[in-house]
Amino acid sequence: MNRTHPDLVQVSVWPRSEREIAKISLAVKAVEQQCPALNVCFDPETGSAVIRGQDESGLLAALALMDRTYINVGPLRVVYRLSITNSIEVDYTHKKRAGPAGEFARVKLLVSPKQAGSGFEFNSSIVGNAIPNEYIPGVAKGVLPAIQSDALANVPVVTDIKVVLVDSAFHDLDSSVMTFEIASRAAFLDALGLATLVLFEPIMKVEIAAPEEYAELIVEDLKARNGRVKDRQSRGGDVLVDATVPLGNMLGYAEVLEVFAPGRAKHTLKFDHYAQISLEQPDPPLRPAAAIRLASPGL
Repeated sequence: MNRTHPDLVQVSVWPRSEREIAKISLAVKAVEQQCPALNVCFDPETGSAVIRGQDESGLLAALALMDRTYINVGPLRVVYRLSITNSIEVDYTHKKRAGPAGEFARVKLLVSPKQAGSGFEFNSSIVGNAIPNEYIPGVAKGVLPAIQSDALANVPVVTDIKVVLVDSAFHDLDSSVMTFEIASRAAFLDALGLATLVLFEPIMKVEIAAPEEYAELIVEDLKARNGRVKDRQSRGGDVLVDATVPLGNMLGYAEVLEVFAPGRAKHTLKFDHYAQISLEQPDPPLRPAAAIRLASPGL
């Protein structure tokens, strides 16, 4: 999750039938080998995969490696980010007994927000013998399934969060790395349920070069996409437009620009920053409560 260049767009693929799972598995391996910049998550049981990358062209290149006769391809989507605005401390105990054997782990986590785009961070402030050192990686591993929701195409990335293990307890016989994974995962999901959640969307820097006669049409279209035109310069018979636009409003823009000015306009998209999306708007792109449920299999 702490990649230098964040994943901005994603596409989901799945087999047309169970007979095609083996084929899609081979196709996913080819994508991983030939497109190393992409983030690919594959579920071998269902044959479904989510492919994430920095731009549309990367995803289209990955899809070109797959035979469309045996896969279904979902729509191109923006990778939204789900985070929190306040710090939450959660104390959770996992305790289970089945016959003579048992399971036990207690974790106290401090979950805090980080700057948008900065990724996920885990630390331990445990001192002394509160917990054996070999169990601490289990705590971090328990949080990761909710953080790394890559297999869920309609769920935002839960990120830009810092988790600190501040206290813990264990049992000599009933504790293990697995019990601490279970406890930390439950504690983290409890923290998300108590925190104030926010969604962030990627904002792109858009540069367009087109003949002067198309300038007004292009500018008005960018404004209709909730874009902010920062600069507009004339050079010879062309105009250069500099704007920032939410990525969700720019998917497929190359085709739109081709309609406006066939063969006569060029554009570039570069990631600029993340902006918070108001959850009070009538139809936010993703609803955090649903996101938490999806990121929490079995809950």
